[in-house]
Amino acid sequence: MDREYIEAMPGVAGVAGSTWLAPESAGFPTLEGDRSADVLVVGGGLTGALVARKLSAAGRHVILLERRRIASGTTGHSTAKVTALHGDAWRTLLGSHGRDDVRAWAKANLAAVDELCSIAVDLGVECGLRRLSAHLVAGDDAASADFDAHLDALVSAALPATPAPSPFGRPSALLAGQALVDPAAFVMAVVSALGAGAEAYEGTPVRSLAHDGAGWRAECDRGSISAPVVVMADHFPVHDTGAFFTRLFPYAHHAIEFAPREAIADGMWMQVGGDEITLRPTLDPSGTWVAGGQRVRVASVDDERKAYTDLAASVTRLLGDCEVVRHWSAHDHETPDGLPFIGEAPLGRGLFMAAGFAGWGMTKGVVASGIIADAIEGRTHPVADFVSPSRVPGLDEAAVLARENATVGREFVGGHLTSRRGKAHDDSVAGGTCTHLGCETKWNAAEGTVDCPCHGSRFGRHGDVIYGPASKDIESAQ
Repeated sequence: MDREYIEAMPGVAGVAGSTWLAPESAGFPTLEGDRSADVLVVGGGLTGALVARKLSAAGRHVILLERRRIASGTTGHSTAKVTALHGDAWRTLLGSHGRDDVRAWAKANLAAVDELCSIAVDLGVECGLRRLSAHLVAGDDAASADFDAHLDALVSAALPATPAPSPFGRPSALLAGQALVDPAAFVMAVVSALGAGAEAYEGTPVRSLAHDGAGWRAECDRGSISAPVVVMADHFPVHDTGAFFTRLFPYAHHAIEFAPREAIADGMWMQVGGDEITLRPTLDPSGTWVAGGQRVRVASVDDERKAYTDLAASVTRLLGDCEVVRHWSAHDHETPDGLPFIGEAPLGRGLFMAAGFAGWGMTKGVVASGIIADAIEGRTHPVADFVSPSRVPGLDEAAVLARENATVGREFVGGHLTSRRGKAHDDSVAGGTCTHLGCETKWNAAEGTVDCPCHGSRFGRHGDVIYGPASKDIESAQ
């Protein structure tokens, strides 16, 4: 199984697939037979790898399962900016949460930058680690006029950001001591170094997860795992005990690797307002950069190729002509209150989850690993209650929930009342029924995948699950 699932499609500039997944990597075996462990970790991305590292170091027998290849999901398709500077998220959080809680969350994300860097150094492998500053930059006139409010929000959240000049002629703020990393190389190094107390398997999707006596049993294609504790670090919880499909909203984050004509000032650059471009250098000695663009609700547009065309046009407007080298995207989830769901799942004793990172998983995933490992080891993390999956939604979240779930309702009803021809594709299962809750799937003309517009499940063209919440493949008619 290839690490990359995005296909080359006509009408999209550059090579298809993440720059982090282009190199070959060592593989891990596929699970065969029935096994048991102290802890089962579902998902071989950043969060799952770090949970496995922490718990195996504490003496627990850990088994980690990955549906496809280690680090090939959202982690391997991120832009991999390791920073607590999360765009305008801090201003939004301060508007709906207490300042002390927001400051504690910001402190945890700042510490996550240092923790990831420390782990990379301890592993002693080449994973592209580099410390540098992150910059928030106004993206248009409106954001420029309002930029003091964005800077004030960072200061209120106790993030040590300061005003700084930018090469783009607009106000900016600088947060020093952030980092870049090759996320796939980092996660591969973490999993490879787990040691004798842990086992890792790939090509092993969990098809179902259910109570088994005092613990849990995961059924896979060629075997099963029994464990008293399960950690769902799998993008979307494979066993949804809290109707999270109504509270995790799927968005696609598109990225391009490009070669600029002119040099770009070093650092990470993130626009607030305007086209909301993010920029970071790659490790390529030729001097390429990665640009991320505005998020798009999964399968909500007629032709996803436009997202890449628009992103390249935004980069050109900002920097001048550039050559697109690669393109890829990741699906990620947003939540009603802007905070992830991390900790023990509702009604699931010994069942833990981490989801809803909203595009900033390189720090939130590190924090999540600490929260979950602490809980399993009987400790209480300082921000555990703030991001608990069992927290009660507030009144401010009602409008977001209503809007997002109205979209789901329209897609579900519309898909069953109208012709499938607009979403179907001759050489794929597109237009068929998603195995999660029965919505009609759509062909992604930019990436050769089959996507569900309701809850974001993603399938290969012949029906194999790439992302959940679906756990079962779509049966191909071929």
